[in-house]
Amino acid sequence: MDSDATAWSDVVSDALVAADFSFSRPERFRGHVTRRRLGPTSLIAMVAHPHVAVREAGHIAPDDPPETLLSVQLAGRAEFRQDGRTATVERGDLVFYESARPVEIVAREGYRSLCFRFPTAGGRRSGELTATRLRGSEGLAPAVAGLLTGLQSARSRPAGLAATAQQAVELARTLFDDELARRGLLVADDPHDALRAAFDDHVEAHLADPDLTPRAAAAALFVSPRHLHALLAEDGRTPAGTIRTRRLERCLADLADPADAATPVSAIARRWGFTNATRFGQLVRDRTGHTPTAYRRAMLT
Repeated sequence: MDSDATAWSDVVSDALVAADFSFSRPERFRGHVTRRRLGPTSLIAMVAHPHVAVREAGHIAPDDPPETLLSVQLAGRAEFRQDGRTATVERGDLVFYESARPVEIVAREGYRSLCFRFPTAGGRRSGELTATRLRGSEGLAPAVAGLLTGLQSARSRPAGLAATAQQAVELARTLFDDELARRGLLVADDPHDALRAAFDDHVEAHLADPDLTPRAAAAALFVSPRHLHALLAEDGRTPAGTIRTRRLERCLADLADPADAATPVSAIARRWGFTNATRFGQLVRDRTGHTPTAYRRAMLT
């Protein structure tokens, strides 16, 4: 979507994250944003004249799901400031930042980027590597950048794109851990934290599978259902509740997406593993106060 300075805040907030924006020459500012939704992830391509984005605590709602953003600098230069660090990135470089904490981004002349947005995995030490420049020629960075740019232009079937997007999530998380290790920041994880993170990753990768159950997840992780339940209880949650919540969040996102406006509600429910239409409708009503159809209507009008 093309935009001038007056509309830029709404355009970027809708596609990426809410923030306040300032411009050195607002009368000359032009920018363009495209977003490609890929299940629980999305790719945001951005081209813009110089500007500054400041995301403060007031922009972050308590119920906003934590998301990780991995930005690939395609042209120009930018600075990212978060967690007390500043990363200056140029063409080919990558940088992580988190939606759940304040961040400042300064886009310079010729700015062009591709941002991959995906759910933050529990147990990862995100604050150790945010606003840190990852050189595009080192480690796994070239592979990640190549996969994301290819995904942006791919024209595969939705199921194939969703599978590739999940591969990109896993590769991005591997890049994160690899960079921590390369910088001597990776310490031995608490085994409980590691297992909770593995459970969350497994759930995100198999949400569309109607056979994803707490018992099936426990088997995949080689633990007993009782042990998995006790483990998640330390976080104040349950395996079944986590799976249900993740599925519901994906369905609500699709119901609110104009690109899915013609997709039947029942198909969206099945897409994310809900096989009981009555139960799905009750969950949506409990969360939003509306039936699925009414919620969609309210979000799209």
